[in-house]
Amino acid sequence: MIRPVDRLEEDRLAVFLFHGVVEKSTYQIRNYTNKHLPKDTFAGVIRELCSKGYPLSMEEAIWHQKNHKPFPPRAFAVTFDDGFENNFTIAAPILAEANVPALFYVTTGFIEYNSMSWIDRIEYCLEIHSGGELKLPWSEGMHQFQSPADKIRLLEEIRLNVKNDPDINVESLVDSIFVQCQIEPVVQSKDPLDKKMSWQQVRELNESPNFMVGGHSHTHAVMSFLSRDDLEFEIATSLGLLQDRAGVMPRHYSYPEGLAHCYSPEVIEALKNHGVICCPTAIDGVNMFFDDLFELKRIMLA
Repeated sequence: MIRPVDRLEEDRLAVFLFHGVVEKSTYQIRNYTNKHLPKDTFAGVIRELCSKGYPLSMEEAIWHQKNHKPFPPRAFAVTFDDGFENNFTIAAPILAEANVPALFYVTTGFIEYNSMSWIDRIEYCLEIHSGGELKLPWSEGMHQFQSPADKIRLLEEIRLNVKNDPDINVESLVDSIFVQCQIEPVVQSKDPLDKKMSWQQVRELNESPNFMVGGHSHTHAVMSFLSRDDLEFEIATSLGLLQDRAGVMPRHYSYPEGLAHCYSPEVIEALKNHGVICCPTAIDGVNMFFDDLFELKRIMLA
């Protein structure tokens, strides 16, 4: 993993993107991307950032942009995507002790049903499957896998294709993989890599000093792939549930997947129509104070 402190710059804002923090992870396949950092690693990252940088909330970052004021030297902000329970139980106390603000972008369907993302479901399947072969929709041949390295290469190929092809039916793909592996499909889990926050935890997090909650869609669909009606459903449903279930009136959002092709001017317009004022990407980089609040770059660490 890169040293986050090395990404700090004198006149720019580094927005760090995390997903989860766990006590430990002992799987061979699951969490191979370090999506969930070990607790001690995360605490060390925060300590080092605080020793060398200047923590800002995303609200403070917006103030600098709106008022055309340069960021403090070596400024950084902390964000989380998806809504894992470990954000509340492990990450938030570490951040609170260090007095570091953070913004937590949650996927409301994940919270409502404690559901797993499509890729976490596939990782689960390949973790427990001893090996075999899969037929995948983008190629003619069979994809064989036996070793952990085989499985990781297969997961990388699946990620690449799903995130770049709007014609892939993700639910059908996941179901097909479970069927081919002869494993009962799983849609939710209490494992620390899967369990999401409750609505009460979302409420408490948003009411905590220095912490805010924002939207991250309802189903974690790639927003630029959606029809106008489906896009409206994703945004309206997520914002409505955040308000109704947790009393959150979010002005903040983040794009699922967040790469350049995962959002569009139409997506930005729809978000603005719902009162969203800032929506960072997952494109790697740092930001100047005059950068567009719907094009902010983030540095993914987990």
